Amino acid sequence: MLYLSQEDILDMDIPMREIIPLVEQGLKEHGLGQVENPPKPGIHAKSDSFIHAMPAYFRKLGIGGIKWVSGYPSNRELGLPQILGVMITNDMETGLPTAIMDCRWITAVRTAAVSAVTAKFCASKGSETLGVIGCGVQGRMTLGALKEVVPTLKKVKAYDINPEAAKRYKDLEKQAGVDVTPVESVEEAAKGSDIILTATQRLPKPLVKNEWFKPGALGMGLEASRAWYGDAILTADKFVTDSWDQTTHFHEQGAFPEGLPKLYAELGEIVAGKKKGRENQRERILAINIGLALEDVIVADHIYRKAEKRGSYQKLTLMERDF
Repeated sequence: MLYLSQEDILDMDIPMREIIPLVEQGLKEHGLGQVENPPKPGIHAKSDSFIHAMPAYFRKLGIGGIKWVSGYPSNRELGLPQILGVMITNDMETGLPTAIMDCRWITAVRTAAVSAVTAKFCASKGSETLGVIGCGVQGRMTLGALKEVVPTLKKVKAYDINPEAAKRYKDLEKQAGVDVTPVESVEEAAKGSDIILTATQRLPKPLVKNEWFKPGALGMGLEASRAWYGDAILTADKFVTDSWDQTTHFHEQGAFPEGLPKLYAELGEIVAGKKKGRENQRERILAINIGLALEDVIVADHIYRKAEKRGSYQKLTLMERDF
């Protein structure tokens, strides 16, 4: 089977504009009921950590695989990445593993792409201002993805608990073609923004208050609801998620402590045209996408096929004889 390190994948230099349509296609297949994507089970060696198993199978596309991914915030103190893990792709006719590859970049880029797809269908027309709370890897990658689908974006207000991270965010200004202003509070970042992105970790208490979530805004939370106060979640005009099954599963694990909101639609239903995204310029739409294996698998399959075509990558022997 093919083996691809993080550096092998990065050296392919796959642009975000190539990833977003893949993820959109995957979500559409999910909305049409053509994907087997069970809620991810996990193990938790520490209170703030996880290791998740994330399998998915696309019936029509005939592709499938699994991600085995860990999230350990304490790794920073050890000089290790917070997110670590591997993707395995399989031949769906035989079950044979076809590739094993690093999953860090895939996880980051597909999460950013999901937010871009959400904004494509749910952001207000002509959105100009983005408020970012959390300026780490995901906060940075999502800006580039959003700029692909919201070309009107002009201004970014960036907040991070670490002021240096917010200052470094300004380095993205030229690349993204937007004005970036580091701000000193969550309120400054969120208030008045057309799009609010929270890209934080598990939190002792929420950050974004309901009164900062203006009419017509799109809110997107990447931390399973924990950055948003309950009244902001429960009073949004439309609540969207990538998987209601997975959202309810996470609720059972402690997310949405003030109760689950009423579901308007799964993101895939909107992409598939079963339900409309934004219908007017006053709706407050909140999207809490938990993260689906199908997003990882369709990107990993794309990478595998590119690598097969190019050749020269390392191969590992799974077996040489029967026993």
